[in-house]
Amino acid sequence: MINRTSVVATSLLTSLSAWLTLSGCRGAGIIGDKHGDKEQAAPAPEDPAGCPLTTGEQWQNFLQTYADNDKWVATCEDAIPCDADYYKLVDTKIKSVLDRCTAFLAKDDKIAACTKNIRAFVPSWMRQHDKDSYGFTVDNATYLAAEVATDKPKGMMVPPPAIVAAIPDRAKVEEAARLNGWRYITHDSALAGTRTFIYIPDPAGRFDQWMLLNFVDGSTEVNVDTPMSFIGVQKTDADGHPLIANRLNFRDYTISKSSNGTFNVQAHPENNGKCYSCHPSGMRQLIARHTNVLEAMPVKGEADFDPAGKITPADFGFKRLTELNNIIRAYGLPDWDGKIIPENHGPALGKDQGCVGCHNGTKRGILTVSTSITQLGRKIYDQLSMPQEDGIIQLLERSEMKNPVLNDDEGNKLTAAFAAHDQIAADFMDSRQPVLRDWLLETACE
Repeated sequence: MINRTSVVATSLLTSLSAWLTLSGCRGAGIIGDKHGDKEQAAPAPEDPAGCPLTTGEQWQNFLQTYADNDKWVATCEDAIPCDADYYKLVDTKIKSVLDRCTAFLAKDDKIAACTKNIRAFVPSWMRQHDKDSYGFTVDNATYLAAEVATDKPKGMMVPPPAIVAAIPDRAKVEEAARLNGWRYITHDSALAGTRTFIYIPDPAGRFDQWMLLNFVDGSTEVNVDTPMSFIGVQKTDADGHPLIANRLNFRDYTISKSSNGTFNVQAHPENNGKCYSCHPSGMRQLIARHTNVLEAMPVKGEADFDPAGKITPADFGFKRLTELNNIIRAYGLPDWDGKIIPENHGPALGKDQGCVGCHNGTKRGILTVSTSITQLGRKIYDQLSMPQEDGIIQLLERSEMKNPVLNDDEGNKLTAAFAAHDQIAADFMDSRQPVLRDWLLETACE
């Protein structure tokens, strides 16, 4: 049997940890820029009232100056906030020039064509790297208001009071779900600790609600330092007419304690979790294997329901996980309703690593430089789930659960899989900037 801890420690120190230091899905200095000297070479606008670039040569130099920069591919996640200085540079030396040249570009088809990609990419990149939005094409106040507008099913974005009242006690949260007939599961989180998912379908079929509460390792109380993540999967309009495709409505509910000792949740416009970064395919499936924590019970209305919560059928947690994943998988790709335009986030990544076979924009969402590198690293390496290989996830499960213990041949096979996925992950990460650069420069200006 392999010692996975040593494998992870060795490989992650050589590759994954380097990427995670780039990270920041919530927050706003990233890393040093190996192309940083180029920033000083950009043509400075001279005429505040007009377009400072008027020839194909000038535009080509402009694109080449800014296209090749590692900071384009650093995502804003939990570890380190976004690079405010680079954000300011993009705003003042790239976006401002493109804005000032709008009229010029409308009259010059060739320059409009060669700048098409950067003009689409820069606003999307900026929304993914600002400090106070979810990264959508509208600001948070507008986005949150639209989720509860009259054209949306009433109550879709309202967390059930029974769940909120049970916070922070995990047992009470699970009990509230169980007694109300809401399916749930508590299992190991992909981002450390444990988490409880709760699934509540609207009785009228207009929407599904999904909420996620986080627990620090070993804790029986909700971690109130992280938000309650909430997704309303909209299936119909307010009148019950089916949508062509499901729409996902995201909210991060801040958990706070009131003066009387109870807890409440509230959605704040200044929240900045970058939803699309972790959800390029829409709803994320749960870790599809047995883990050390994998607990659920039948809920009211189901066979084998025990009101006292003491009797659980054998392996029910995994059966529930599989059931929830089937529901999530059936949603398909969402209609982003114009709030996200995937093609504006850059080219599809992972062609040489086999990713686009699934992440093709039809079966699953494309992977771009906006996609969370933390999640990618865990999917490719920690979970060995991208790309998929027959039998490997089962070996990983047995290695972690020691049930049954791997023999030498199986251990060697799993070790080889980690090494192969480590290389795939490294190759994928190394490809991101060159692929983006070539896309930004794919049409010549002269």
